[in-house]
Amino acid sequence: MTIDLADKVIVVTGSSRGIGSKLIKAFSEENAKIVINYNSSEAEAETLYNKLIQYNPNCIKVKADVTSMDDIKKLYNETILKFGKVDVLINNAGICDDNLIQAMSDEQWNRVIDVNLTGVYLSCKTFSQIMIQQNFGKIINIASLKGQEGCEGQTNYSASKAGVIGFTLALAKELGRHNISVNAICPGFIVTDLNRHYKEKKKLAERRSLVSIEHNLDDLINFVLYMCSDKMRSVSGQVFNVDSRK
Repeated sequence: MTIDLADKVIVVTGSSRGIGSKLIKAFSEENAKIVINYNSSEAEAETLYNKLIQYNPNCIKVKADVTSMDDIKKLYNETILKFGKVDVLINNAGICDDNLIQAMSDEQWNRVIDVNLTGVYLSCKTFSQIMIQQNFGKIINIASLKGQEGCEGQTNYSASKAGVIGFTLALAKELGRHNISVNAICPGFIVTDLNRHYKEKKKLAERRSLVSIEHNLDDLINFVLYMCSDKMRSVSGQVFNVDSRK
């Protein structure tokens, strides 16, 4: 089965590193028109852009803080100026700042909620404008299994991802009349910049998995590629667990 993403404009928030950069690379290899978004990771974004632009001229990078509506409007305007449309928005930007609740500061709580949940709201509110005009679009929100089952020491993160799931289900009902699909993905344990130090959590994930977790990242990338393609057209309001839990 061939996945054809040529001519599709795909915006990925938080895509200078981690899962976001892997998605961007995969889209670029499939000849999509891609928008790299970054905030603080300028060096990583520049390195990624310089690598991809060598074989994909339809690539731009835009610095934007997803918690700022002004920045999101900048990301939107530069995308439309370059490509004239948006086929897929992937809300991938996210952070962790863990602590037990009695030790958690208000800043820790607010920052995680702002990036992981409010950032999704601002991006969807802005980019859905052009999708409504087009009468077509796909929004994919990267949530987490922790938004379903919780995690000790991560009340802020778990709450933010649970919020993303609820937001996704509600927005799908709003935007369906405009032929816009809205879905969420909850990946299994994947080693990223967010969790690379959590060896115990990786061991727990390995114990809970029915099969090896070695290829979790590949599975996630391939699943998102499929969702972005015309192979999936009439699926919306769903939460996909890309995982194998006991």
